[in-house]
Amino acid sequence: MANQISGSKSSRRSFLGMAGTGIASLAVIPNTSFAGKSRANELETETNKVWTPISDRKIRVGIVGYGRSRFGSAFGFQNHPNVEVVAVSDLIPERCEALAKATGCKKMYKSLEEMVKDKRIEAIWVATDAPSHVRHCIEVLKHDKHVAVAVPAIWGDLEDAEKLLNAVKRSGMNYMMFETSCFRKNHYEMRKIHEAGGFGQIIYCEGEYYHASSGTDQMTVAPETVNDPHAGSYNGWRIGAPPLWYATHNTAYYVGVTGKPFLEVTCQGVKTRNPKENKYGNPFDTEIALFRIEGGGISRQLRCRGVRGMSAETGRIRGTVGSYEEKYDGLLKNLPDLERPALPPGVPAGGHGGSHGLLMQEFVYSIIEKRKPLVDVAMALNMTVPGIIAHESAMKDGELLKIPSYTF
Repeated sequence: MANQISGSKSSRRSFLGMAGTGIASLAVIPNTSFAGKSRANELETETNKVWTPISDRKIRVGIVGYGRSRFGSAFGFQNHPNVEVVAVSDLIPERCEALAKATGCKKMYKSLEEMVKDKRIEAIWVATDAPSHVRHCIEVLKHDKHVAVAVPAIWGDLEDAEKLLNAVKRSGMNYMMFETSCFRKNHYEMRKIHEAGGFGQIIYCEGEYYHASSGTDQMTVAPETVNDPHAGSYNGWRIGAPPLWYATHNTAYYVGVTGKPFLEVTCQGVKTRNPKENKYGNPFDTEIALFRIEGGGISRQLRCRGVRGMSAETGRIRGTVGSYEEKYDGLLKNLPDLERPALPPGVPAGGHGGSHGLLMQEFVYSIIEKRKPLVDVAMALNMTVPGIIAHESAMKDGELLKIPSYTF
């Protein structure tokens, strides 16, 4: 259940004072970790491990969504020996046909609402537009099916967080958000080191998500394409969206590493261009937030559109026992196994740092093993909701706001 608390301007002043010289000083911290190593779609496939089957069971999966990013087929469900893709769906017929071809599936449905009635299906991968994630996931859960979903968990409406949490609890089904950062090489190593106590008390950490500027950037896309379902994002949902509403690629570098929620936030927005009017009333294409974390530490979280020359999803940690920039530097001498799990032959690691296949396998294995998946509903909300609150702070010129936390 969420724990709701409101913020105050006086607490903002004390928070900023405690943070020392504030955001300006944090901006000069050297960063070498994303120089050619953390680009959004880089493939990192190296592993010395050999995949060993855990079961001969096949999970019967349905897939919905084959839009701008083609995520319906990008995570490799169709390639895994423990999966049978039995049905696919997309509202646009030619995209549905393309998804069926990409996954080798013959059964197509015109909508998710039709597909969820198929009693053969045990689990559904929801790769639809972000504003529809909550509605689609709840619909899947109502039909007693497990659900995996692309990021983020909710889209701007905090009431949806409780609706989603309650739907998962009522259903007894597995819910997993496919946050790609959680299986990037650096993030995976950070998580294992944290579990072994290798950071101690975290004093400071960062999460950064940069998108390089382009002539077709969704912040300034031509208005005539907004309602064209074949152009850009479906119904133009990306156009002008508050940057930190789509924050999980960076917030994962604290929440996904530690399993802990953020506590409070002050945030500032940056206008690097002149965005067109948008349905969100959002003036920013970059937002930089300072979060209070457990133990009194600070986390800087940044979502940036419009920079030139780089795209990156990355982070770093500084603790009393050790730190992680490009590798671990600390007092823990007997490091745990830091190598990511193996995938079956024929299953591609995929994009976002080779995370796609591992996320898919984690979801499938959580069903077979009857356990919670890594990014369950609580972690998904604790990654998503702070960005919504941070945007609210930015719209209030940095007012310090408390953040609701979620448990499951």
